[in-house]
Amino acid sequence: MSLIKNLVIVAVIPCYNSFAHAPLVVRETLKYVDKVICVDDNCQFGTSDEIKRRIDHPNLLIIKHKRNKGVGGAVKTGLRLALDMKADIIIKIDSDGQMPPEAIPELIQPIREGKAQITKGNRFKDTSVILKMPRIRFFGNFFLSFLTKLSTGYWELFDPTNGFIAIKADVVKLINLDKIDNRYFFETDLLFRSSLNEFVIKEIYMDAKYGEENSNLKPLVEVSNFFFKHFIIFSKRIFYHYFLLDFNPGSISLLISILFFISGLTIGGINHIYNFSRGLETPLGIQVLFLLFIVISIQFLINFLYYDVTQKPLFRKLKSI
Repeated sequence: MSLIKNLVIVAVIPCYNSFAHAPLVVRETLKYVDKVICVDDNCQFGTSDEIKRRIDHPNLLIIKHKRNKGVGGAVKTGLRLALDMKADIIIKIDSDGQMPPEAIPELIQPIREGKAQITKGNRFKDTSVILKMPRIRFFGNFFLSFLTKLSTGYWELFDPTNGFIAIKADVVKLINLDKIDNRYFFETDLLFRSSLNEFVIKEIYMDAKYGEENSNLKPLVEVSNFFFKHFIIFSKRIFYHYFLLDFNPGSISLLISILFFISGLTIGGINHIYNFSRGLETPLGIQVLFLLFIVISIQFLINFLYYDVTQKPLFRKLKSI
């Protein structure tokens, strides 16, 4: 049963090739929530069958996709079903046993107290947890985390790629699930959609477990696979946050930076081509002017980044007070 009175807590567990761990995760999760929705994403090893064989519980619902939709697609199926169940808070927890179900009460506490609309786990608060993480996974997550902060604007999150999530049902209703990525980019895309509404997100410490399980996500490979998608949502975020939905000091700094950069390249480029075609050296004054414009552009770009890194998170922090 839920530890929060008068609130319906539903957990969504996407299942894929985790038949050894999924039943244990489901059994533990049922202790802390009202309902558990397991979404078997057409697992080739019959994860849902293994769960059915080992667990018979009235609060457990098992769904099996006829075709593989990806982890994001599985979670979205679960989110829609949770909304149909009139859930108040929806939890997403993976089936591989790395996320501790016993941390669910702490995960939902900031939402219960009205201090956050979304909460996420943070694996990196304790150095002992970092030391236990496989090196390849650590460095892969490090680069993906930086890209995620840059593209979503949630600089205040230390572990933004963490998939242990609790979210208010009212927040899910405000997000167009059809536009969110169906595969591993799901968590990042969810953050991006959340940033458009400036949802307040808090992190709670969790002790991630790394055993012999093989993650389907290969972080170092995904850095290159995700780069284009990160660039797209970064561009959208800048346009929405600084020009369409708001205009602030960061907008002014970015515009001036772009203006000086384009002007510097234009002046320097035209003069260089003109003089080069005639076998002449570009005048020193033009070279100095070019460098001056570029330096000014970089300075205003730094001002913009400072605003983005400090002021946007500050606004969200003030909203949570």
